[in-house]
Amino acid sequence: MYEPALAVGKVIEVFQEYPGISFIRVEIPGEEPSRAVNYNYLTGRVKEGDTVILNTTAVRLGLGTGGYHFVYLNLGDREGLAEDFLSGIEDRFVRANLSASAGHIMKLRYTPLQFRILALEEEDSPCHEVIRAFESLEGKPVILLPLHSLLAPLAITFKNFYPEKRLVYIMTDGACLALEFSNLVRQLAEEGFLAATITYGNAFGGDYETVNIFTALAAAVEVLAADLIVVGMGPGIVGTSTRYGFSGVELAFIEKAVRILKGRSILIPRVSFADKRERHYGISQHTITLLDELITDPVEAAFPENDYIRKRLAGYGLEDRHVLAFYPIEEIKEILEGSTFPFHSMGRSFEDDPLFFITAGLAVYRVQG
Repeated sequence: MYEPALAVGKVIEVFQEYPGISFIRVEIPGEEPSRAVNYNYLTGRVKEGDTVILNTTAVRLGLGTGGYHFVYLNLGDREGLAEDFLSGIEDRFVRANLSASAGHIMKLRYTPLQFRILALEEEDSPCHEVIRAFESLEGKPVILLPLHSLLAPLAITFKNFYPEKRLVYIMTDGACLALEFSNLVRQLAEEGFLAATITYGNAFGGDYETVNIFTALAAAVEVLAADLIVVGMGPGIVGTSTRYGFSGVELAFIEKAVRILKGRSILIPRVSFADKRERHYGISQHTITLLDELITDPVEAAFPENDYIRKRLAGYGLEDRHVLAFYPIEEIKEILEGSTFPFHSMGRSFEDDPLFFITAGLAVYRVQG
Protein backbone atom coordinates (compact mmCIF):
# COMPACT_ATOMS: atom_id res chain seq x y z
CA MET A 1 0.00 0.00 0.00
CA TYR A 2 2.83 2.39 0.85
CA GLU A 3 5.46 2.56 -1.81
CA PRO A 4 8.69 4.57 -1.62
CA ALA A 5 11.54 4.09 -4.07
CA LEU A 6 15.09 3.97 -2.70
CA ALA A 7 18.42 3.98 -4.51
CA VAL A 8 22.13 4.16 -3.70
CA GLY A 9 23.96 7.29 -4.82
CA LYS A 10 27.33 8.97 -4.52
CA VAL A 11 27.64 12.69 -3.67
CA ILE A 12 29.61 14.35 -6.44
CA GLU A 13 28.97 17.99 -5.48
CA VAL A 14 27.56 20.11 -2.66
CA PHE A 15 26.45 23.16 -4.63
CA GLN A 16 24.46 25.01 -1.94
CA GLU A 17 24.71 24.67 1.82
CA TYR A 18 22.82 26.36 4.64
CA PRO A 19 22.69 25.55 8.38
CA GLY A 20 19.70 23.22 8.03
CA ILE A 21 19.81 22.05 4.43
CA SER A 22 22.25 21.15 1.68
CA PHE A 23 21.54 20.93 -2.05
CA ILE A 24 23.74 18.32 -3.65
CA ARG A 25 24.41 16.55 -6.90
CA VAL A 26 24.46 12.77 -6.79
CA GLU A 27 25.31 9.96 -9.13
CA ILE A 28 23.14 6.84 -9.18
CA PRO A 29 24.75 3.95 -11.08
CA GLY A 30 23.44 3.74 -14.63
CA GLU A 31 21.79 7.18 -14.53
CA GLU A 32 22.72 10.75 -15.33
CA PRO A 33 23.77 12.89 -12.31
CA SER A 34 20.75 14.31 -10.49
CA ARG A 35 19.98 16.76 -7.71
CA ALA A 36 19.12 15.87 -4.13
CA VAL A 37 18.24 17.52 -0.84
CA ASN A 38 19.89 16.70 2.48
CA TYR A 39 18.40 17.96 5.74
CA ASN A 40 21.52 18.45 7.83
CA TYR A 41 19.70 18.14 11.17
CA LEU A 42 18.12 14.82 10.18
CA THR A 43 20.79 12.94 8.23
CA GLY A 44 23.94 14.85 9.13
CA ARG A 45 26.11 17.00 6.90
CA VAL A 46 27.19 15.52 3.59
CA LYS A 47 30.38 16.00 1.64
CA GLU A 48 31.67 15.08 -1.75
CA GLY A 49 32.35 11.34 -1.98
CA ASP A 50 29.75 10.29 0.61
CA THR A 51 27.55 7.30 -0.14
CA VAL A 52 23.88 8.03 0.45
CA ILE A 53 20.60 6.15 0.30
CA LEU A 54 18.17 8.31 -1.64
CA ASN A 55 14.39 8.51 -1.58
CA THR A 56 13.71 8.85 -5.31
CA THR A 57 9.93 8.39 -5.23
CA ALA A 58 8.75 11.79 -6.41
CA VAL A 59 11.26 12.02 -9.24
CA ARG A 60 10.33 8.53 -10.45
CA LEU A 61 6.70 9.66 -10.53
CA GLY A 62 7.52 12.93 -12.27
CA LEU A 63 5.98 15.01 -9.48
CA GLY A 64 6.65 18.66 -8.75
CA THR A 65 9.58 18.51 -6.36
CA GLY A 66 11.84 20.46 -8.68
CA GLY A 67 13.48 17.21 -9.69
CA TYR A 68 15.07 16.52 -6.30
CA HIS A 69 15.73 13.25 -4.56
CA PHE A 70 15.94 13.30 -0.75
CA VAL A 71 18.73 11.82 1.33
CA TYR A 72 17.20 9.00 3.35
CA LEU A 73 20.42 7.83 5.02
CA ASN A 74 23.96 9.18 4.88
CA LEU A 75 26.50 6.36 5.03
CA GLY A 76 29.51 8.65 4.67
CA ASP A 77 32.51 6.68 3.41
CA ARG A 78 30.94 3.31 4.29
CA GLU A 79 30.01 2.46 0.74
CA GLY A 80 29.95 -1.28 1.40
CA LEU A 81 26.98 -0.90 3.74
CA ALA A 82 24.67 0.46 1.05
CA GLU A 83 23.80 -2.81 -0.68
CA ASP A 84 23.56 -4.62 2.65
CA PHE A 85 21.10 -2.00 3.84
CA LEU A 86 18.92 -2.18 0.75
CA SER A 87 18.98 -5.96 0.55
CA GLY A 88 17.78 -6.09 4.16
CA ILE A 89 14.67 -4.07 3.42
CA GLU A 90 13.89 -5.02 -0.18
CA ASP A 91 10.83 -6.99 0.89
CA ARG A 92 9.34 -3.75 2.23
CA PHE A 93 10.67 -1.07 -0.09
CA VAL A 94 10.95 -0.70 -3.82
CA ARG A 95 14.58 -0.33 -4.71
CA ALA A 96 14.42 1.58 -7.95
CA ASN A 97 11.26 1.58 -10.03
CA LEU A 98 7.66 2.01 -8.95
CA SER A 99 4.66 -0.01 -10.05
CA ALA A 100 2.34 1.66 -12.52
CA SER A 101 -0.90 1.63 -10.56
CA ALA A 102 -0.32 2.61 -6.93
CA GLY A 103 -1.35 6.26 -7.16
CA HIS A 104 0.65 9.47 -7.11
CA ILE A 105 -0.31 11.21 -3.85
CA MET A 106 2.62 11.70 -1.49
CA LYS A 107 2.58 11.42 2.28
CA LEU A 108 5.23 13.07 4.48
CA ARG A 109 5.93 15.30 1.50
CA TYR A 110 9.40 16.75 0.92
CA THR A 111 10.94 14.67 3.70
CA PRO A 112 13.36 11.74 3.54
CA LEU A 113 10.47 9.43 4.38
CA GLN A 114 8.02 10.59 1.72
CA PHE A 115 6.10 7.80 0.03
CA ARG A 116 3.20 7.49 -2.36
CA ILE A 117 -0.27 6.13 -1.81
CA LEU A 118 -3.42 5.70 -3.84
CA ALA A 119 -5.98 8.19 -2.56
CA LEU A 120 -9.63 7.33 -3.00
CA GLU A 121 -10.38 10.47 -4.99
CA GLU A 122 -7.52 10.44 -7.49
CA GLU A 123 -8.13 9.45 -11.09
CA ASP A 124 -6.55 5.99 -10.83
CA SER A 125 -8.88 5.05 -7.98
CA PRO A 126 -11.98 2.96 -8.68
CA CYS A 127 -13.81 5.35 -6.33
CA HIS A 128 -12.89 8.49 -8.27
CA GLU A 129 -16.23 8.94 -10.02
CA VAL A 130 -18.22 8.23 -6.86
CA ILE A 131 -16.40 10.93 -4.92
CA ARG A 132 -16.47 13.28 -7.87
CA ALA A 133 -20.27 13.05 -7.89
CA PHE A 134 -20.59 13.73 -4.15
CA GLU A 135 -22.59 16.84 -3.26
CA SER A 136 -23.70 16.80 0.35
CA LEU A 137 -23.63 14.95 3.69
CA GLU A 138 -27.42 15.48 3.77
CA GLY A 139 -27.52 16.03 7.51
CA LYS A 140 -25.30 13.05 8.40
CA PRO A 141 -24.02 13.30 12.02
CA VAL A 142 -20.29 13.89 12.40
CA ILE A 143 -18.84 13.67 15.89
CA LEU A 144 -15.82 15.85 16.64
CA LEU A 145 -13.36 14.06 18.91
CA PRO A 146 -11.09 16.23 21.13
CA LEU A 147 -8.89 13.37 22.37
CA HIS A 148 -8.02 10.04 20.77
CA SER A 149 -8.77 8.09 23.95
CA LEU A 150 -12.43 9.14 23.77
CA LEU A 151 -12.97 7.11 20.60
CA ALA A 152 -13.36 3.89 22.59
CA PRO A 153 -16.25 4.89 24.90
CA LEU A 154 -17.99 6.59 22.00
CA ALA A 155 -17.69 3.61 19.65
CA ILE A 156 -18.73 1.09 22.30
CA THR A 157 -21.78 3.14 23.27
CA PHE A 158 -22.77 3.59 19.63
CA LYS A 159 -22.54 -0.15 18.96
CA ASN A 160 -24.66 -0.82 22.05
CA PHE A 161 -27.40 1.50 20.81
CA TYR A 162 -27.11 0.68 17.10
CA PRO A 163 -25.54 -2.77 16.67
CA GLU A 164 -26.23 -2.92 12.92
CA LYS A 165 -24.98 0.55 12.02
CA ARG A 166 -21.56 1.52 10.70
CA LEU A 167 -19.13 3.88 12.42
CA VAL A 168 -16.29 5.22 10.28
CA TYR A 169 -13.34 6.88 12.01
CA ILE A 170 -11.39 9.60 10.21
CA MET A 171 -7.98 10.31 11.75
CA THR A 172 -6.53 13.76 11.15
CA ASP A 173 -2.86 14.67 10.91
CA GLY A 174 -3.05 16.88 14.01
CA ALA A 175 -1.13 14.48 16.27
CA CYS A 176 0.38 11.04 15.61
CA LEU A 177 0.63 10.57 11.85
CA ALA A 178 0.70 6.77 11.78
CA LEU A 179 -2.68 5.20 12.52
CA GLU A 180 -0.98 1.82 13.03
CA PHE A 181 0.55 3.22 16.24
CA SER A 182 -2.89 3.26 17.85
CA ASN A 183 -3.53 0.05 19.77
CA LEU A 184 -6.93 1.52 20.61
CA VAL A 185 -8.00 1.66 16.95
CA ARG A 186 -6.59 -1.79 16.31
CA GLN A 187 -8.56 -3.32 19.17
CA LEU A 188 -11.79 -1.47 18.34
CA ALA A 189 -11.54 -2.64 14.72
CA GLU A 190 -10.80 -6.24 15.70
CA GLU A 191 -13.81 -6.30 18.04
CA GLY A 192 -16.16 -4.90 15.40
CA PHE A 193 -16.71 -1.41 16.81
CA LEU A 194 -15.26 0.34 13.74
CA ALA A 195 -16.47 -0.37 10.21
CA ALA A 196 -13.49 1.35 8.57
CA THR A 197 -10.84 4.02 9.05
CA ILE A 198 -9.67 6.87 6.83
CA THR A 199 -6.50 8.94 7.13
CA TYR A 200 -5.98 12.21 5.28
CA GLY A 201 -3.38 14.92 4.86
CA ASN A 202 -0.04 13.58 6.06
CA ALA A 203 -1.63 11.03 8.38
CA PHE A 204 -1.41 7.51 7.01
CA GLY A 205 -2.31 3.93 7.77
CA GLY A 206 -6.09 4.05 7.53
CA ASP A 207 -7.99 1.41 5.61
CA TYR A 208 -8.43 4.18 3.05
CA GLU A 209 -6.54 7.38 2.26
CA THR A 210 -7.80 10.77 1.07
CA VAL A 211 -6.23 14.13 0.36
CA ASN A 212 -8.20 16.27 2.84
CA ILE A 213 -11.10 16.41 5.27
CA PHE A 214 -13.67 17.22 2.57
CA THR A 215 -12.93 14.14 0.53
CA ALA A 216 -12.55 12.05 3.69
CA LEU A 217 -16.11 12.99 4.68
CA ALA A 218 -17.34 12.31 1.16
CA ALA A 219 -15.65 8.90 1.12
CA ALA A 220 -17.07 7.96 4.52
CA VAL A 221 -20.58 8.41 3.14
CA GLU A 222 -20.33 7.48 -0.52
CA VAL A 223 -17.71 4.71 -0.41
CA LEU A 224 -18.03 3.31 3.12
CA ALA A 225 -21.76 3.86 3.79
CA ALA A 226 -21.14 5.35 7.22
CA ASP A 227 -24.10 5.81 9.53
CA LEU A 228 -21.92 7.81 11.93
CA ILE A 229 -18.67 9.60 11.12
CA VAL A 230 -16.15 10.36 13.87
CA VAL A 231 -13.29 12.76 13.17
CA GLY A 232 -10.34 13.38 15.47
CA MET A 233 -6.60 13.29 15.90
CA GLY A 234 -4.54 10.25 16.75
CA PRO A 235 -2.55 9.80 19.96
CA GLY A 236 -0.44 12.70 21.17
CA ILE A 237 -2.41 15.92 21.65
CA VAL A 238 -0.26 19.00 22.18
CA GLY A 239 -1.04 21.68 24.77
CA THR A 240 0.98 24.73 25.78
CA SER A 241 -1.09 26.42 28.52
CA THR A 242 -1.82 29.23 26.08
CA ARG A 243 -5.14 30.32 24.67
CA TYR A 244 -4.82 28.83 21.21
CA GLY A 245 -1.73 26.63 21.48
CA PHE A 246 -3.33 23.19 21.50
CA SER A 247 -3.91 20.59 18.79
CA GLY A 248 -7.67 20.57 19.29
CA VAL A 249 -8.12 23.92 17.52
CA GLU A 250 -8.31 21.81 14.35
CA LEU A 251 -11.87 20.90 15.34
CA ALA A 252 -12.98 24.43 14.46
CA PHE A 253 -11.81 23.92 10.88
CA ILE A 254 -13.35 20.45 10.73
CA GLU A 255 -16.68 21.78 12.00
CA LYS A 256 -16.61 24.35 9.22
CA ALA A 257 -16.00 21.63 6.63
CA VAL A 258 -18.94 19.60 7.97
CA ARG A 259 -21.16 22.67 7.82
CA ILE A 260 -20.12 23.50 4.25
CA LEU A 261 -20.98 19.92 3.26
CA LYS A 262 -24.34 20.20 5.05
CA GLY A 263 -23.63 17.72 7.83
CA ARG A 264 -24.41 17.92 11.55
CA SER A 265 -21.46 18.49 13.88
CA ILE A 266 -21.60 17.09 17.41
CA LEU A 267 -18.73 18.15 19.65
CA ILE A 268 -17.61 15.89 22.49
CA PRO A 269 -16.58 18.17 25.35
CA ARG A 270 -13.53 17.37 27.45
CA VAL A 271 -14.91 16.86 30.97
CA SER A 272 -13.00 15.67 34.03
CA PHE A 273 -13.07 16.14 37.78
CA ALA A 274 -10.02 13.92 38.22
CA ASP A 275 -7.72 16.26 36.29
CA LYS A 276 -6.74 18.80 38.95
CA ARG A 277 -5.09 21.23 36.55
CA GLU A 278 -7.13 24.40 36.74
CA ARG A 279 -7.45 24.80 32.97
CA HIS A 280 -8.88 21.28 32.60
CA TYR A 281 -10.87 20.85 35.83
CA GLY A 282 -14.59 20.26 35.32
CA ILE A 283 -14.75 21.36 31.69
CA SER A 284 -11.48 21.90 29.88
CA GLN A 285 -10.51 25.36 28.71
CA HIS A 286 -9.85 23.71 25.34
CA THR A 287 -13.59 23.02 25.03
CA ILE A 288 -14.46 26.52 26.25
CA THR A 289 -12.13 28.10 23.69
CA LEU A 290 -13.67 26.09 20.88
CA LEU A 291 -17.24 26.93 21.84
CA ASP A 292 -16.62 30.54 22.88
CA GLU A 293 -14.25 31.72 20.16
CA LEU A 294 -13.33 29.30 17.42
CA ILE A 295 -16.54 27.53 16.37
CA THR A 296 -18.57 30.52 15.27
CA ASP A 297 -21.72 28.77 14.08
CA PRO A 298 -24.08 26.85 16.39
CA VAL A 299 -22.82 23.34 17.12
CA GLU A 300 -24.33 20.50 19.13
CA ALA A 301 -22.66 19.20 22.29
CA ALA A 302 -23.76 16.70 24.95
CA PHE A 303 -22.80 17.25 28.60
CA PRO A 304 -23.41 15.29 31.78
CA GLU A 305 -26.07 16.82 34.00
CA ASN A 306 -23.88 18.69 36.49
CA ASP A 307 -24.36 22.03 38.28
CA TYR A 308 -20.69 23.01 38.11
CA ILE A 309 -20.58 22.46 34.34
CA ARG A 310 -23.87 24.30 33.79
CA LYS A 311 -22.59 27.33 35.71
CA ARG A 312 -19.28 27.33 33.86
CA LEU A 313 -21.00 27.26 30.47
CA ALA A 314 -23.52 29.90 31.53
CA GLY A 315 -20.65 32.19 32.50
CA TYR A 316 -19.67 32.35 28.84
CA GLY A 317 -23.23 32.56 27.52
CA LEU A 318 -22.65 29.41 25.47
CA GLU A 319 -26.19 28.05 25.74
CA ASP A 320 -27.39 31.08 23.77
CA ARG A 321 -24.98 30.35 20.91
CA HIS A 322 -24.86 26.57 20.67
CA VAL A 323 -27.19 23.58 21.03
CA LEU A 324 -26.05 22.27 24.41
CA ALA A 325 -27.86 19.27 25.86
CA PHE A 326 -27.51 17.79 29.35
CA TYR A 327 -28.10 14.14 30.13
CA PRO A 328 -28.07 11.84 33.15
CA ILE A 329 -25.07 9.53 33.12
CA GLU A 330 -26.44 6.28 34.54
CA GLU A 331 -27.27 4.48 31.28
CA ILE A 332 -23.91 5.23 29.63
CA LYS A 333 -22.07 4.43 32.85
CA GLU A 334 -23.71 1.00 32.94
CA ILE A 335 -22.81 0.31 29.29
CA LEU A 336 -19.14 1.22 29.78
CA GLU A 337 -18.83 -0.59 33.10
CA GLY A 338 -20.20 -3.68 31.39
CA SER A 339 -17.55 -3.49 28.70
CA THR A 340 -14.26 -5.35 29.00
CA PHE A 341 -12.44 -2.63 27.06
CA PRO A 342 -9.44 -1.20 28.95
CA PHE A 343 -10.34 2.50 28.93
CA HIS A 344 -7.28 4.61 29.60
CA SER A 345 -6.27 8.24 29.10
CA MET A 346 -3.35 10.28 30.40
CA GLY A 347 -2.56 7.68 33.04
CA ARG A 348 -6.13 7.43 34.32
CA SER A 349 -8.55 4.51 34.00
CA PHE A 350 -12.34 4.47 33.89
CA GLU A 351 -12.39 3.98 37.65
CA ASP A 352 -10.13 7.02 38.12
CA ASP A 353 -12.08 9.37 35.86
CA PRO A 354 -15.49 7.93 34.91
CA LEU A 355 -17.09 11.19 33.79
CA PHE A 356 -14.33 11.78 31.25
CA PHE A 357 -15.22 8.57 29.40
CA ILE A 358 -18.98 8.72 30.03
CA THR A 359 -19.21 12.15 28.42
CA ALA A 360 -17.98 10.68 25.14
CA GLY A 361 -20.78 8.14 25.23
CA LEU A 362 -23.38 10.85 25.85
CA ALA A 363 -22.75 12.15 22.33
CA VAL A 364 -24.60 9.12 20.98
CA TYR A 365 -27.84 10.58 22.38
CA ARG A 366 -27.43 13.37 19.80
CA VAL A 367 -26.94 11.07 16.80
CA GLN A 368 -30.66 11.01 16.02
CA GLY A 369 -31.08 14.69 16.87
